[in-house]
Amino acid sequence: MESEEPEDIRETVTALRRVLVSFDVSRRRRTECTLVSRFIFGQEVTMRVGGREKRYRYPGLVHRPGVERLGQSVLLLREKDGEDLTRRLAELRVPYRRERVWVEG
Repeated sequence: MESEEPEDIRETVTALRRVLVSFDVSRRRRTECTLVSRFIFGQEVTMRVGGREKRYRYPGLVHRPGVERLGQSVLLLREKDGEDLTRRLAELRVPYRRERVWVEG
């Protein structure tokens, strides 16, 4: 009896191009850590206006569509957002690694 080996199966898969960025702010100054955190997660500021407190919310990178936090200091982003993040990290001299990946769409 001959053993039949399955033939290679070709599939068409819709994949989205994304960027995986990891960075390390652990050995940076507190100011740099705060700036990175605000850029990624946004911030909320409470001010007194006309005798009343008013909250202002400034969304961060994770609030953009297509941005996903995979873990501590690891994000999966669209290419444009990845460029924004790596540019900001480079300005602050924060070490990072950027890899292009494809995700099933």
